[in-house]
Amino acid sequence: MSRLNLIVESLLRDIIEAQHAANCHAAGLARQYGKHGGVRGFQLPSAQIGSLEFDLKYAVTGTSGVEERQVLDAEQCSLFQQELAERVPAYAIRSIVMAVVHSNLPADEARSDFSSLLAREEQWKRNFCLYLGKKITAAVSGHEGALLRAASGLDKGLLAELLADVAEKEFMDNPDLADLFQGAQGDALRQECRANLREGLSSFIDVLAEKYAFTRQVSNVVVDVEVETEKLKKMPENSIQTLHLNIAPAAVPAVLAEQNDVSGLAAQ
Repeated sequence: MSRLNLIVESLLRDIIEAQHAANCHAAGLARQYGKHGGVRGFQLPSAQIGSLEFDLKYAVTGTSGVEERQVLDAEQCSLFQQELAERVPAYAIRSIVMAVVHSNLPADEARSDFSSLLAREEQWKRNFCLYLGKKITAAVSGHEGALLRAASGLDKGLLAELLADVAEKEFMDNPDLADLFQGAQGDALRQECRANLREGLSSFIDVLAEKYAFTRQVSNVVVDVEVETEKLKKMPENSIQTLHLNIAPAAVPAVLAEQNDVSGLAAQ
């Protein structure tokens, strides 16, 4: 016996793999059609799968009990991301500030510039935190597939590294603070700030994540179906159902693939 969802899943996977194989083959021919290729001047051949229609006939033959599995809780994940965007900016900035305040950096012009930046009006600080929150939301959304998985839940290490990268880029790399991290002392201070930031974010995430249940258990009745033509012929006609599939393969945007590349976010 078969399960209808696995049959459809297999069909869709085969279509995607067929398109991928065609793309790879076309890419492999690109050099031959390039500036110095033997068939330069001709258009590079390629093929794209268009709309496909299938009629899948099946008959329900019974059930095989209940299947229980963990799935991501979309509402909890959304609330968690919202709280990250609201609270992480101020926390990350405070972690960096504390590292600078308690450093051995002399009270020179660079440190004075840092103090001046922090002394700006409250509205500027609020606007900057909102800006940083939007950057955090974009970064987390772009890596959501790697950060949250039904099987393992939240990848706290990856999240801490991702948030630290955003805070470094948007705050520590601020042109107004360039002099603060110059020279040997400045480099040592940068490393100290990075360490303090990551340690603080890791602790923050540990506490915050306790508030949320990222996954929930769902139960589904497993329905068995028959799809083999010869066996369907032996069944009553009124027991046979038809599932009409209209499949139009869609390409995943390249930017999404790049955002989900976490190879450069290894813990440092």
